[in-house]
Amino acid sequence: MYRQIYLLVAFFLFLGSKTYSQNTISVFQDNLSTPNPMITDGNDLYVGYYYSDKVVKFDLTNPNTPAVDVVTGVNRPYGLAIKDNMLYISEFGGDKISKIDLSNTSIAPETVISNVDSPIGLEFIGNDLYMALEGDNKVAKIDVTQASPQLVTVVNVASPFEIEVVDNQLYITERFAGRVVKFDMNNTSAANVVVAQGLSYPSGLTSDGKQLFIAEAGASKISKISLSVANPTVSDAVTSNLLSYPSGLLMHNNIMYITDFFASSIFKVDLASLSVSEFNRVNQKEVKIYPNPAIEKLNVYNSPSKEYKIYDMTGRVINSGTLERNSINVSELSSGNYILKTGEITTKFIKK
Repeated sequence: MYRQIYLLVAFFLFLGSKTYSQNTISVFQDNLSTPNPMITDGNDLYVGYYYSDKVVKFDLTNPNTPAVDVVTGVNRPYGLAIKDNMLYISEFGGDKISKIDLSNTSIAPETVISNVDSPIGLEFIGNDLYMALEGDNKVAKIDVTQASPQLVTVVNVASPFEIEVVDNQLYITERFAGRVVKFDMNNTSAANVVVAQGLSYPSGLTSDGKQLFIAEAGASKISKISLSVANPTVSDAVTSNLLSYPSGLLMHNNIMYITDFFASSIFKVDLASLSVSEFNRVNQKEVKIYPNPAIEKLNVYNSPSKEYKIYDMTGRVINSGTLERNSINVSELSSGNYILKTGEITTKFIKK
């Protein structure tokens, strides 16, 4: 009898709180301005604010400390890397890589190389700074010790977004192709190998041992693959209703940090955690939209604001305005997937 009661209680607890076999997610920082790239230096967490054109710094040991501006006026920062106390920034909107001395941030950033088409992810290997050039469909590198660095093509790849190096293998997200490929840096004549496909706008990458984590921005989740097998299977790593459009990933002291572009937040996940439950927002009404897919009109219910913005899946604002009778005319949108943001709430919808 007691065993039956216990099972019944456990069943209703399961219904009331979605649980996962992976990790606990919680908010590290919120109310941010389109956070995207991240990198750590000691206990300092550097974060790029895409639409605010700046990079800020947080203290990982004291999340209550306000952000400190590190550099402003960088055009759509999308990637960060640190070497020899210099912070390198890929300026997606400026088609260049710049750098700033972290010991003297009062000095304006210096251009390292210009005329690189839509630079995104950055990664150092020795003195070589690798960069994903989405506009050029390639990953290239420069030697930052050179006075005038020359761009060298590493590998051609379709619309590369983020890069991660593990055991001399270069992993690359091909966001619009919905996949992750790897390039063997020991055998540069070999073709790229697809290690994960069928992904929804894969963006950020990070690794922990032989696990590669992938931010699936379009699916509002973090996926993972094992790098220790020849043909890895994609599985869910972190799923939560907190996640809206996760784009940046970072591993630090067994904690995975996630920037969410549209949720305006940084989340953290303790990979060492054994018990996991979803961290729900409190007293937040669920925004409902109908119909979805939409053809001409999108109805919006429980919106926290009358003001709205519509983003395409690359993060570009393509429409904005005020809700009229709780609806939006979407007839002029091209067919595809979109993100609706009202207040701080984001919701995905499809236009037919």
